[in-house]
Amino acid sequence: VIGQLMEFARPMRIEEKITGLDTLIRHSLKMVEGDALKKHITLEFDREPGIETAKIDADRIKQVLLNLYLNAVEAMDDGGSLTVLAKRSERDSGLKITVSDTGPGIAKKDLPHLFDPYFTTKPSGTGLGLAIVHKIVESHNGEIEITSAPGEGTVVTILIPHALED
Repeated sequence: VIGQLMEFARPMRIEEKITGLDTLIRHSLKMVEGDALKKHITLEFDREPGIETAKIDADRIKQVLLNLYLNAVEAMDDGGSLTVLAKRSERDSGLKITVSDTGPGIAKKDLPHLFDPYFTTKPSGTGLGLAIVHKIVESHNGEIEITSAPGEGTVVTILIPHALED
């Protein structure tokens, strides 16, 4: 908890480098594979052809993805699927990553507060995970959006502008 608090409080340094998307996303999915298998959750990844690399801070984006995966896996007690899709943003030469799950979804009243520090719906949560995720995405000059409804799963969309420029 103290580590998360310190992470959230200090200024975020981003070190962008050309990063292989397949390696980054597959490696981060591998980190939750054991927990997913125990809960009968399938993990899927797809990438739009032609976007093999992106200019991002790989360690920070891996931290974002891992946090999103862990939240999804934790929410799906009765199995389901977790799907990651990487594609080109419609707006610019940006990277769009969607992480979707077939979990129980999130109550409408909670959606506006998900990125607030210390807001949590979990009995043992700190409320810092999604706040840190939001900070990392913003440090990439990006945007993050969560759409969800009870019984319909959750979709997290991350947009990182200009990450796919040559």
